[in-house]
Amino acid sequence: MATPKKENKIRDYDRTRKRLLEVVGEILKDTGFTGLKTNHIAKRLGKDKNLIRYYFRSLYNLEKEFILEKDHWIAFFSKLELPHQPVEEDVFALLIKFIQEHFDFFSQHTEMQKIMLWQLSENSPLLKSIADLREKEAGNLLDAATPFVRSDVNFRAVLALLFGGLYFLTLQEAAGNATIWNIDIGMEKDRTAVFGAVEQIIRLARAAGTDGGKMTGQ
Repeated sequence: MATPKKENKIRDYDRTRKRLLEVVGEILKDTGFTGLKTNHIAKRLGKDKNLIRYYFRSLYNLEKEFILEKDHWIAFFSKLELPHQPVEEDVFALLIKFIQEHFDFFSQHTEMQKIMLWQLSENSPLLKSIADLREKEAGNLLDAATPFVRSDVNFRAVLALLFGGLYFLTLQEAAGNATIWNIDIGMEKDRTAVFGAVEQIIRLARAAGTDGGKMTGQ
């Protein structure tokens, strides 16, 4: 049984560790990834910079744990359990659900938007490793959907275009810039229309060639 002194030490350890992760998020929101420097983190924390090495061994590990803890994509797929023989309609409904939830999350979390800008701005081994992990985690759902996709459709290319477009629309809206084809994803009606278009495109890629009836936002 742990003594009160030891329990306090554990609580202090967990509290400081949690605070370091919170500081990473605060800096991302305020100044973006360029502010993620050891000295900047230590100054905001009000502690010695060597604490980063003590709790996480390196700045790289601190940043990695922050992203993995916050990342919606990895969290979604790490909990996903597909049946041995998934039903076509369920697979596509799940994919559409993931896309909508992912971009709802992305639009509401400034720190994740800054991480995406970081990924677009420089070659980062950390972000590449996390992107590779995302791809791996999503592989089971993609494999489950592929047999139901039309033979003349490259489904990976379809998803790449959809995700690229949705990330761009979200970042554009977050920056307060102009609309694209009069679409502002920050407006509820436009967001509904965009998600409806995503659903329609995915359903049109299905081998049956159906559009699933009336689409959301149509």
